[in-house]
Amino acid sequence: MLPAESVVFAWLADFGWKPEVSPPGRLAKQMYRQLEGFLSILKNEQLLGLFEHMNGGLVAKDGSPVEDNKVQQERDLPIGEVKSRLQGASKRGNLYDYLVSKGVFKIGLRVQCPRCLRRSWFPLESVRDNFSCPRCLNAFSATGTVESATWTYKTAGPFSVPHYGDGAYCVLLTLEFFNSRNFSTMRTTPVLSFKATGPGGKALEADAAAFWQDAVFGERKDGIFFAECKTYDRFQAKDFTRMRQLAKTFPGAVLVFSTLRKSLTPQEIKGITRIAKRGRKYWKSDRPINPVLILTGTELLHFSRPPHCWEESLQKKFDHVYGLIALCDATQRIYLNLPSWQTEWHEKWEKKREQLRAKVSVAQQPDSSKMAGSTTSHEL
Repeated sequence: MLPAESVVFAWLADFGWKPEVSPPGRLAKQMYRQLEGFLSILKNEQLLGLFEHMNGGLVAKDGSPVEDNKVQQERDLPIGEVKSRLQGASKRGNLYDYLVSKGVFKIGLRVQCPRCLRRSWFPLESVRDNFSCPRCLNAFSATGTVESATWTYKTAGPFSVPHYGDGAYCVLLTLEFFNSRNFSTMRTTPVLSFKATGPGGKALEADAAAFWQDAVFGERKDGIFFAECKTYDRFQAKDFTRMRQLAKTFPGAVLVFSTLRKSLTPQEIKGITRIAKRGRKYWKSDRPINPVLILTGTELLHFSRPPHCWEESLQKKFDHVYGLIALCDATQRIYLNLPSWQTEWHEKWEKKREQLRAKVSVAQQPDSSKMAGSTTSHEL
């Protein structure tokens, strides 16, 4: 991650920007390190829901997100319950053992104070002959109380942050989407969430960015993309403003709108469509000036890349989708109901051709007034 980050930041510095990783980016980097880059483990909504529940968030009983997520006090869960939930959530290997081995959970005792009768959680390293109750501040002996205590887990480190890791899960899954395991022809040089200041106090911000290069049928294309990620929140006006600024500052950049929700609201479709239409202007090499890519939970949470992650009718319709630029076009047609930009360009060129033909036709027609004057003079 670090070498890639240095490459992207050096490129931004060449344009006069001073970038730095933002707090959410630092959190996502720590998650990446702790999971040793194995980000596909996060392609599990039940696991993400379990994390959010343990971090005090509000989720449905099945672990799915709710519309109005309110964070309260963090929760510890009995070891057996955590193990059972993870076994039910995973169809690929032993998810429980893997997460425990990576230190995602920390173990402790939930003990009832004999004085105030309230239960408190004590991490394993604090288990001694005597406990000090954090509620009533009285000390009591472990003897006779540990027997009735419950061994439980809490989330640890970056995985203990609520609001779905402050949005880090969606950022990491967005970068995982472009992994070479999914796109064997693509290579990326990514950087996580960052902010940058430029000349005159200008500011830039992106949840993720990456240099990319793919080679399809011997044709090599490359560039940079910037991503705006929303785990289960909605894209707002400020997000559209940020992406428009990136488009204006970096012509040719791909703009990625990424969310774990499976669909977009009418307001989101309207906002993204405006940016997508502006970005459809012909640029070079049959590429729009700022292609827009839309990624939802359909793509991000699936273990197969497009079109194989889509429903059967879309798989047949877009079975020819190869490479990032073609994928941008396909997702705009699916989520924004826009025509192919090749079709749109062809219609515009045909309209201009017809207008030119009409002008030429008018210019070639004889002037009727001159014709009339010539006839009158001849008759005289």
